[in-house]
Amino acid sequence: MGLIDIKKKKDNIETKKNRKYFLKKEEYIDDVTYIRAINHLNIGPWHQYDILLASQGYGWDFMIKWADYMADADLDNLSQVTTGDLGEEEKEITESYVRNNKKCFNLSELATEKGVLSIAGISKVLGAPMKIVWINQTNTLRFFSIIDNETLIRKYAETVVRRTFGTENAMKLGKPIPDK
Repeated sequence: MGLIDIKKKKDNIETKKNRKYFLKKEEYIDDVTYIRAINHLNIGPWHQYDILLASQGYGWDFMIKWADYMADADLDNLSQVTTGDLGEEEKEITESYVRNNKKCFNLSELATEKGVLSIAGISKVLGAPMKIVWINQTNTLRFFSIIDNETLIRKYAETVVRRTFGTENAMKLGKPIPDK
């Protein structure tokens, strides 16, 4: 065995190690994904990710509970909470949110159903600014972040939808939706 053969063998072993690591790193959870599609737009330094969920959609009360979950589970330094109707300028309700012990639940501005609800802060998991927008009576979530990595955002979205922050399934992908 020559020097070149030894180098090839070593490179082959290293490639197998890296492939094992990659496969383990990208391990799927034992369930089908909740994400049907992602549309990614770049707007200056910001990236907008529209997440189309594979579900039937969600409603206002669920949005409020989901926003509170996200604020507790992943978002630090909450900087903005807004609500409004589609096609209109959103109303900032951050001060009321803070006075309500940093909860959307029982917040007077959210007593009447609206078209959108959003919260913004620093994601603990991603270490970057994140704004999450729920669009009422749809199966769409919208994320705004400085992160330009669709796979990372897909993992984050899967974790948001499944509410698996702090578990072994956090930041893991669901299996692809099977073809019919």
